[in-house]
Amino acid sequence: MTTTLQMVREGDFAVEVLVTMDDAAGSWGLSVGLDEIRKLDRAREALRRGDLPAAAREGRVYRLILQDVGQTAGFGETEQDAFKP
Repeated sequence: MTTTLQMVREGDFAVEVLVTMDDAAGSWGLSVGLDEIRKLDRAREALRRGDLPAAAREGRVYRLILQDVGQTAGFGETEQDAFKP
């Protein structure tokens, strides 16, 4: 079993939910159980309703604030030089 953090975002809020993933024998990779999917769904529905205490029961709640740092697009990467063989 592996645990990972998944972010669920709705509007100006996000919830960081701890999810347990199973490494079932014979599977192609890690899988998420039904209970874990329900946990993510409960967090998303709570945010949609604006019920922050209910969302906080599923994980850490964050309020997102847009910061204009002068970037035009992307994730802050600088433009790369052209490929030269």
